[in-house]
Amino acid sequence: RKEMEDGIPLPGLKVPFRTSAPPALDAEAPSKTSSYYSFSPADGWRVCVLDPYEISIMSHGGGRPGVDEVTLEPGAVSWCQENNPNDITKEDFARGIPPGEARRWVPLNGAVSEQQLIWLEETLELASKKNEETIILSHVVLLPEATPGQNGLTLLWNYDKVLQVLRSAERPPTAVLCGHAHLMVNSRDQVSGTHHVTLPTPVEANPGSDACAVVEAFSNGLLKIRGRGDVLSSTL
Repeated sequence: RKEMEDGIPLPGLKVPFRTSAPPALDAEAPSKTSSYYSFSPADGWRVCVLDPYEISIMSHGGGRPGVDEVTLEPGAVSWCQENNPNDITKEDFARGIPPGEARRWVPLNGAVSEQQLIWLEETLELASKKNEETIILSHVVLLPEATPGQNGLTLLWNYDKVLQVLRSAERPPTAVLCGHAHLMVNSRDQVSGTHHVTLPTPVEANPGSDACAVVEAFSNGLLKIRGRGDVLSSTL
């Protein structure tokens, strides 16, 4: 994790690959190597990038538990295992768990720390004072209804705490954009009014098709997703 925050030199890249903000974004973050940060792409808008794997069984790096030889994070393993009746280090870790929020306790998900929650709350508060609309980016889904079929399988472990921050903001985010589930879902939080869009993956797009989009932000607070292929266009 520290190596990815600092930057890893890779062949063909002019700058190191990193999970921290690229210098060109002029981001606001707890530190230069923080894996979560915010930036303003244009006047009146702020993008908050979360790290949904800040707490994860694979925080030390590695591959698939039960398949590859990896060093697991014991605290995260314990937390996940306490909420899952199966052995989470085996491939059938979701066996017998009915669709819903309880299914989130699987090793392919993670959680944000209390420090990140505080940072998010303060960032949303500052954005409101600056009269900025906000967009949240998170690989892991933050709303149960935004998982495919509301199955909960790709839901953040402590999604409820993140939702509490978003819902209590003076100006809740306009949208939350996620991935992870590999399927398209467009939902809306009935409490805050925030749109939660789960985007499909191009990895599973049919040959000759695609799964990408351009998101346009307007001064009146509207967002337009101009999708291509498996990504459906919409106005938020």
